[in-house]
Amino acid sequence: MELGRRKGVSSLDQVPDEIIGHLLYYISPYDLANFQLVSHRFYRLANQALLWRHHCRSSFKFWHPRHRFHEKTAALAQQTNWKDLFIYRSARNRQVSRLLDDIIRTKVHRVKGFEIIGQIGYDAKDFLLEQCQTPPSAEDGLARRYYSNALLDTIHKHIAINEWHSLMQSAQPTSIRQASLQLERALGAFDLFVLHDQHGDLDDITRMFDAIGEEFRSQFPKSGNWSTRKKALRLLRWLRALNFTGMRNPEQNYRNLRNCLIGQALRHPDHESIPLISTAIFCCVAARLDIDARCCAFPTHVHAIVYPPDGHTLDGEVVADSETASERMFLDPYGSDDEIPLSRLQMTLARLGLQEHNDLFLAPVLAPTMAMRTAQNIRATLARISDLQEHAHPELSQLLHGNNKMNADACLYAASWATLLLMPPNNTTWLERLAKFLRRFPGAWPEDVWMVEKYLWPLYSSVVNPRDGFPRNIDAGFGNPWQYWRFVRDADGMAPLVHRRDFCEDPRGPPFYIGQVFRHRRYGWLGAITSWHERGSQQSSLPDRAGDEEYHHRPTNPHYSLCFMCITETEPEQHVVALRNVELISDPALVKEGMFPMAGKYFKRFDPETCSFISNIREEYPTD
Repeated sequence: MELGRRKGVSSLDQVPDEIIGHLLYYISPYDLANFQLVSHRFYRLANQALLWRHHCRSSFKFWHPRHRFHEKTAALAQQTNWKDLFIYRSARNRQVSRLLDDIIRTKVHRVKGFEIIGQIGYDAKDFLLEQCQTPPSAEDGLARRYYSNALLDTIHKHIAINEWHSLMQSAQPTSIRQASLQLERALGAFDLFVLHDQHGDLDDITRMFDAIGEEFRSQFPKSGNWSTRKKALRLLRWLRALNFTGMRNPEQNYRNLRNCLIGQALRHPDHESIPLISTAIFCCVAARLDIDARCCAFPTHVHAIVYPPDGHTLDGEVVADSETASERMFLDPYGSDDEIPLSRLQMTLARLGLQEHNDLFLAPVLAPTMAMRTAQNIRATLARISDLQEHAHPELSQLLHGNNKMNADACLYAASWATLLLMPPNNTTWLERLAKFLRRFPGAWPEDVWMVEKYLWPLYSSVVNPRDGFPRNIDAGFGNPWQYWRFVRDADGMAPLVHRRDFCEDPRGPPFYIGQVFRHRRYGWLGAITSWHERGSQQSSLPDRAGDEEYHHRPTNPHYSLCFMCITETEPEQHVVALRNVELISDPALVKEGMFPMAGKYFKRFDPETCSFISNIREEYPTD
């Protein structure tokens, strides 16, 4: 060793390749670029396929499907250039970082930035999840968290919308497992609209079902030898005993929004769900146990139909295939531990006056029908919430995470998308739904304009000549509904209108500043000012709401008035507030973290010293 050192030989030259190769797993992949320059030997060791596969797997959890990542990890490491794949993902992260910075910094081309990241998809998710954990006290903490979450929502929505679109293009499933996968993904797509930065995407739902199936097998190791009837009934009772299906207090909880979402039902500790979701859970687990169970869209209450395997009866007897063609059993995973007699179902149809449609209502249906019916259930739940208004129990719209009102709006948005994509676009009803969608949602989700163009415009063009436009009875005097989304696209490249205090008609300027927190004198809630606008005498007043003083601030000068907008602690939308009802507060302890769910859309962070938010809309209000 002494002779080696005198001749300048590194001690590492004496270390076997296996040991150095093992140590490289503990070096940051970004430091390997320098390590590989030391010598030809180190270059070879630092570029081993197994080493870079490890870094790809440990550095990135989420991958766009085009990479076929799980297929590659299951194959020989040498079959994939893992280092290039790592470099590609790192470059994607840098691109997403730049786009996110621009989205936070300026409104100009913000919609375009959402589109680019939305198309990058899951290759951007790891980075965005990290940004969602930015401390609110960071320089732009609130804005970074808000827009990272909004971008994740865009990625998830695109996956859901593409799932429904692909479902309508795909052929009927040829196997039990394919049918189950279509069902769980078609229903799980609704969860993606309210997933945000949480666990529970389509792959997670599949893994949860896999785990439930494996747990059943481990508890009943001899179940593979059971007859179909015995296995189906044992599975039914096992799921119900674990509360994976059904509901404990349907009189109070039936219309809870989370009961309509299969991912929420699987993840929530109570697992409560409406009959459709309970039946879907049973069918998806059954498929993993080689049970042919399918959803039956029985009126008012979805049931499951179980079929025997070819050449056997439900009780396991071997017979000719023709003898089992009509054999089936009906189950109600939501409400019963036992098989439901066919005669009972037929009697129910007779009471409903539908006995002539026995074959229709006692037959299995495909995943698109179940997704359409889920959309209807979501609408029914939201209608119930709307009817009750302030008397609605909080749990009606309470999901596992997120703001209740924002989640309810997102679920309505999901139901609207599902209906348009899963309903054949060949009748007036579809065009009416499309027109309503186009008019209703551009203000809430302008960043989705690219998805509207990608998925809805081709459907519209397939049934209507775009030059002819919507039928007159659908336009109803409001003009072409597409103009709302075209305006979003056109406005994206324009700088926002600037409001300067020193240019106000009143030399004193507005009495309040963007970001100041106040208490409403009349109602007591807290708000944060997000904008002010001058209104001249030639401009119409705010929307007429007779008797609502919040919408009629009339100053003594008839030629000049100010309109204040704010976000509140209770609602995600902006509110108009009258000047006389603004009572500034100075105690920062009153402003709790997460109190204002939309704060990051307008502000960088909260400053406790001034008890106000730091503006992130200086493009519009440069002097505030």
